[in-house]
Amino acid sequence: MSSPTLVDLGAPSVPFNRFFQRGVGSCHAYLTLREDLREHVRLAQQEIGFGGIRFHGIFTEYVGVVHNGEEADGPRLNFQNVTKIYEFFVNQGMKPFVEIGFMPTRLASGTRTIFDYRGNITPPKEWAQWSRLVRRFVAHLVDHFGIEEVLTWHFEVWNEPDLHNTFWTGTMADYFTLYAETARAVKAVDDRLRVGGPATSKTMWVPDLLAFCATEKVPLDFISTHHYCVDADLVQGVPEGPMYYRGMRGMKGDVERVRTQIAASAFPDAELHFTEWNSCPAHEDVYGKDTAFTAAFALQTIKEVSGLVDSYMWWTVSDIFEESGLSLRPFTGKYGLVNQHGIKKPVFHAFRWLAQMYDHELPLTHSSARATRSTGCDVRLLAWNLPEVLETDLGGGDWKIKGEARRDEFVIKGLAGRYRVRMWTVDDERGNALHAWRAMGAPDYPKAAQIAGLKAAAEPVLVRDETLTLNADCVLTYQVAPCALLFCELARC
Repeated sequence: MSSPTLVDLGAPSVPFNRFFQRGVGSCHAYLTLREDLREHVRLAQQEIGFGGIRFHGIFTEYVGVVHNGEEADGPRLNFQNVTKIYEFFVNQGMKPFVEIGFMPTRLASGTRTIFDYRGNITPPKEWAQWSRLVRRFVAHLVDHFGIEEVLTWHFEVWNEPDLHNTFWTGTMADYFTLYAETARAVKAVDDRLRVGGPATSKTMWVPDLLAFCATEKVPLDFISTHHYCVDADLVQGVPEGPMYYRGMRGMKGDVERVRTQIAASAFPDAELHFTEWNSCPAHEDVYGKDTAFTAAFALQTIKEVSGLVDSYMWWTVSDIFEESGLSLRPFTGKYGLVNQHGIKKPVFHAFRWLAQMYDHELPLTHSSARATRSTGCDVRLLAWNLPEVLETDLGGGDWKIKGEARRDEFVIKGLAGRYRVRMWTVDDERGNALHAWRAMGAPDYPKAAQIAGLKAAAEPVLVRDETLTLNADCVLTYQVAPCALLFCELARC
């Protein structure tokens, strides 16, 4: 057992940083019109409460912003679906983090597309028409939602243009032209609107964009970029060759490096948003996405990067996700907090429990735990056990890990009176829908009763519930298995 960890309610606290709640990802814009995806978003908002949302493809043919016919200055535009999409999220209390892309077919210089929903990844054939589209799009949002609302949004230029011929067929210089045209078009509507980029994979092109905007006097309010712990480009299907897990040093190092690049630039006050992150980018990585490991990984990463980033958007809210086609089975390694049936994964509880932490965080010496108190001296404590990764398997098999059960002892100082003490856990078997699905024979098409059973099995298990009269220290001791999470609440009664 490690030495006892002191939780002193009289110690100076710091505000609990909720940067991880400020946004979450979703697949592509048109899916928002599906009622089952909307149900998943409502669930996440009810139990977690994200401040914003980001997704691809607001300009794809599915959404239909470029319509048939012509107007005096260019193609007819249609914002009917755009309006429905953003209205839904605004009604859920979410601020859109507007990813501007992909290229509408009638404006595109080429035919190359990405994903099953065929997002066009080529530059525009006429920059004037692209700028017109962006201006009209942003002006419509301001007119419909009001300038005070849209001033709380962010406008991000494209997605991962550094992945040549994957998300962008042009060069870095071509992207900078796209960025300049887009940023100026956004600002032409209202100079107070926030615009940024480069929305790159693996934190690429950040100093390049900062330098370009300084030299060319292009507006830049924030930097956005992405990273994953398994360091690779977008992976569709089973990757060729080994892919290595970089660990917490890699995740924290990415954030620190970008923060340093911003501080050294002509835009030292620019916000920093990591608008995609997860364990790895592979689409069939069941262990890294659907297991209790994912939950422990998320909690450790969030603790490591706390205070270094303005928002940190988990990719994604739901497994209703069409980049490589819909899921063939209930659990296939897609990115969501819930699967395609709305069944919670262990990582859902990681975010839910973090969201339930009180606003005053107490100092701890423990590297894999956090403790908070309310103004009335109730306590919520969260602990987890992230094992070492020896080898990944991104084709659906289990990763090889090295870890041992840990016996924790927390000494909570400063409690007096009657308290109800409750503890919940999630691990490889408890609060684990993937385990329950496999135990029922892994049906491809679970019936309604089976789905109800899986939803029940996905809930955390209450392992302690008692009322204590305290007039001194309270000592909590428990075992935390590899990949397990434990949430404890001490509430005055």
